[in-house]
Amino acid sequence: MAREVHVIRLTAAWERSEQAGWVRLFGRPSGLGCDHLVYLVLDSPPGEPRLRLNDVQLGPPDRVEAERMAWDITTLLQPRNRLQLGSHADLGPPPAAGRGPLPSAFGEVHLEIIAGSDVNNA
Repeated sequence: MAREVHVIRLTAAWERSEQAGWVRLFGRPSGLGCDHLVYLVLDSPPGEPRLRLNDVQLGPPDRVEAERMAWDITTLLQPRNRLQLGSHADLGPPPAAGRGPLPSAFGEVHLEIIAGSDVNNA
């Protein structure tokens, strides 16, 4: 049985920070219960990304699949969240007007929410 995964893409509204790399603010996904897992997923990241969520450094990924890395961030989520993404790769130019898309060199960043009985199969 295929697991059901809800995806929230974090493609826009990134801000460039000289101290933190790229920063993205986002709210806690609604409707989460105790039977949900939330993963932060990077598709095709350049090298080994440095990630902080709400001032907590994320360690090695919990899942590595082909060109995907995923971290279980369920217990770190707050009503408002601050994700920092740094890398040894070039950070690229800042967006023209404050917030903008993450440079494509960083790949895609999204949340995966796994619900119910699928949690045990994650």
